[in-house]
Amino acid sequence: MFRLLSRFCDVSVVLVFFLPMFPSLLSGQTTGDLYLGYSFVSSDPNFGSGGALNSRSAGRASLNDWEASTSVRLFHWLRAVGDVGGGYGTVPVVFSSIFGSEKLNVNTNLHTYLFGPRASVSVGRLTPFGQALFGLARQSVSASAFVSNVDERESAFAFDLGGGVDFRLFSRMAWRVQADYLQTKLFSSTQHDPRLGTGIVLRF
Repeated sequence: MFRLLSRFCDVSVVLVFFLPMFPSLLSGQTTGDLYLGYSFVSSDPNFGSGGALNSRSAGRASLNDWEASTSVRLFHWLRAVGDVGGGYGTVPVVFSSIFGSEKLNVNTNLHTYLFGPRASVSVGRLTPFGQALFGLARQSVSASAFVSNVDERESAFAFDLGGGVDFRLFSRMAWRVQADYLQTKLFSSTQHDPRLGTGIVLRF
């Protein structure tokens, strides 16, 4: 139930952020675009807790991620981009005590809120692009084991470097494939996360 409420809140944030731009879809201009898609993130949350019963991350998390972004053209080849995403999955965690240790997969989610420039050029039906985005990442890890709970939550700086290509399907619609390097600084360490995505682009 908590996860459903979390995803509902995430979608609400996206709608509040992007809905004011929809009237432009009815105009004759093509100064921006709206992207909605799926992405996969390989996250590496490096955390640990001490005490009589301690826990530590023991591997990467495979996150199924939604992503939404919009861009507005500043110049012929340069755009300003706003990007939000939310990923959900599990991460292996080792719980240890004087009685031994146990490795469990626990729930985790990662949200990003990024802004920055994108450079692109059109070549026929293809529009390759590169971008550098900066902003905030927020991740949580929660589970119960033995007589202890894991409840790690943190927000920190993040940046995303990457690019991709849009393939024009119709005059105002394209299909996007992209690959990014996402760096976050969560849990007092630096994470280096690859991110792959694909989805639909609406031009307005």
